[in-house]
Amino acid sequence: MILARALPAFAVAGGLAAGILVGAASASADPPPPPNPPWAAVGDPVPDWAPRKPADYWLGEPVVWTTGWGGRWCVWKNGQIITLSSNPVSNGG
Repeated sequence: MILARALPAFAVAGGLAAGILVGAASASADPPPPPNPPWAAVGDPVPDWAPRKPADYWLGEPVVWTTGWGGRWCVWKNGQIITLSSNPVSNGG
C-alpha cells in the first residue's frame, strides 16, 4: 500500500528533476566567438597616401590597414572584418 502511493510521488519528483536539468542546460550562454587569427593584428603595409589612422584600437581590437577594396582602415572582430574608412582612391565604399 505504501509502495503504491510512493511510486507516483517518485515519478513526479524524477520528472521535475529532469525538467530542471534540461532547462538549466538550455539556458546556458552561447560559447564565446573564436579568437581572431594572429595575422589580423598585423595588417598590410600602410602606403604613404593612406588617410590618417582613425584610432589605435576599436572594440578592443587593433586598427589595421588592409589593401582589400582599394585600401582602408579596418578591425577584425570575431573573424569578420569591419571597415572604418572609405576607399581613399575612389572615396567610396
